[in-house]
Amino acid sequence: MRRWILWIAALLITFAVGIGADRLWWHFLTAPPSQPAKVEPIAFDVAIPTREVVPAYVPPPPPPAALAPPKPNLILDYDSDMFSVWASFYIMGSKPKEFADIDSIEAMLTPESAQYPGTISVYTHKGDDYDSAAANFALVTEKRFFFATGKLGGKDFEYRFDGEFVRTDFDAVEGKNKAVLRGTLTKTKNGRTIAQHEFSFRMEYMGC
Repeated sequence: MRRWILWIAALLITFAVGIGADRLWWHFLTAPPSQPAKVEPIAFDVAIPTREVVPAYVPPPPPPAALAPPKPNLILDYDSDMFSVWASFYIMGSKPKEFADIDSIEAMLTPESAQYPGTISVYTHKGDDYDSAAANFALVTEKRFFFATGKLGGKDFEYRFDGEFVRTDFDAVEGKNKAVLRGTLTKTKNGRTIAQHEFSFRMEYMGC
């Protein structure tokens, strides 16, 4: 009897082991395959250095051309065969302190030339300092001698002369202490009159 009981127990154990092994086998066969771990990409903020753009060199524009001074307006209404106004006129007598530096009035006029009628200038002299102011307007006839200058070099002074020839026989009085020109010389600064005086002038020819 005991023998049969052991045999039945062994049979049941074998059956249970078989059933368990079978289920375990089917569990592995039917189980879904394991999914690989999902790797999330990591964003890196990598700044790519940019090459500095150097602007192309553009040379500066050339400076504007210096404007030529306006051509002086000289009205010459006289016959150059009668007398030649190509001379230096020097003040006769004493000079007030406001005009102490006046050296001469120079007139180099060629009425027969429309292209280059000439120049009239007031020259000053103080020590080794020489300056001149050129006339930008003038009216010269056999009687009248009028002009107005621009600024004296390096200063703000301007001059105006309104006078007349007291004689026209220049050849007879050239280099002598005889008056040939008389009139009022006016000194201005920034348009304001600062000195005015009447003078008589002797003359000397210029050139050969």
